[in-house]
Amino acid sequence: MKQKVLVSRESLQQMLDAADAEKRQHIVGRALVVLFQRQTESEKAGNVTDRHNNVGFTSGDARGGSLTAKTYIKNRKLEQWQVDKWLKVQANGFARLTKYHKQLNEAAIEKWKASHQLTLNV
Repeated sequence: MKQKVLVSRESLQQMLDAADAEKRQHIVGRALVVLFQRQTESEKAGNVTDRHNNVGFTSGDARGGSLTAKTYIKNRKLEQWQVDKWLKVQANGFARLTKYHKQLNEAAIEKWKASHQLTLNV
């Protein structure tokens, strides 16, 4: 069965491009929180990636992603330099954050299914 796509690399980039500065901050913050929540407990505690399982942050993004996600969880806002790090365009022409589009899509599908399951059970 083909996986439903709610978040693609292109759609995420378009969302980021179309958003104003405040909205972009929340898109980045919420996305990083989703990725952070997918890390193992030891990875969360150490701000690292110690399992290369394609879940959560890559090892190069683990420290910055974890710390930024923790900041967003605590303050519900980010500094502009934190947002800029994740919006920086990479060699592929897309923002750094978009490399996580598959995981963000999985999370969006899980959220969609959960909300529709609640509706069906009411």
